[in-house]
Amino acid sequence: MFSGLFDMDKPFWRWIGKLPDLVGLTLLFYLCCIPIITIIPAACALFDAVSRCTVPDVKGCFTRFFRTFCKELKQGIPLTLLFLTFLLVALMGKLIMQQNAPDTQLAQIFSLMYLLTYIFISAYLCWLVPLQSRYHHSFLHLLRNAFLFSIARLPGTVGMLLISVAVMFISTATSYTLPLLLLAPALIAALHTRIVENGFDRAFPRDESEQADTSV
Repeated sequence: MFSGLFDMDKPFWRWIGKLPDLVGLTLLFYLCCIPIITIIPAACALFDAVSRCTVPDVKGCFTRFFRTFCKELKQGIPLTLLFLTFLLVALMGKLIMQQNAPDTQLAQIFSLMYLLTYIFISAYLCWLVPLQSRYHHSFLHLLRNAFLFSIARLPGTVGMLLISVAVMFISTATSYTLPLLLLAPALIAALHTRIVENGFDRAFPRDESEQADTSV
């Protein structure tokens, strides 16, 4: 009985063994996000390292992180600027409306629109980051395919959003906020992996997975 409990091949102990890699990758992710304009390249590198190395127990997750981060800078920086601009414009519209017409129905509508914009972009990025890290898309094809995935795989999109919200809520609403935040981004990537891989397996043939440049 007790020998089975401490069997290192059990899923629980395998995940415990992955914690150092998850924490290390999260720290690298935070470090690479410092310039702000590199947020999406850092997210791509994190997801790629977690899904390709940490989850399947393949060595070299840190090497893969740096390789993917450098590879994604060229297209990832414009993507980051694009989405930050969307969020900034939405936030500015919300703040201007609240200042000029506080406690009005119109201000409430703008607040709701900002919230919906934030949710939509979060859902969109749940697919854009894995697509960018895995496949060779042009800029416009990537934007199109991320949109198609987020709609066509709506249950998976909702599932990834709920996972992200749950992990971040638990990480910030307890007395163990700092230790949990050292794990949260990599843990989210790990929990997203199965949903993403199922979507990719259905959308892209296995033998063309590295060259895929097609819609869902």
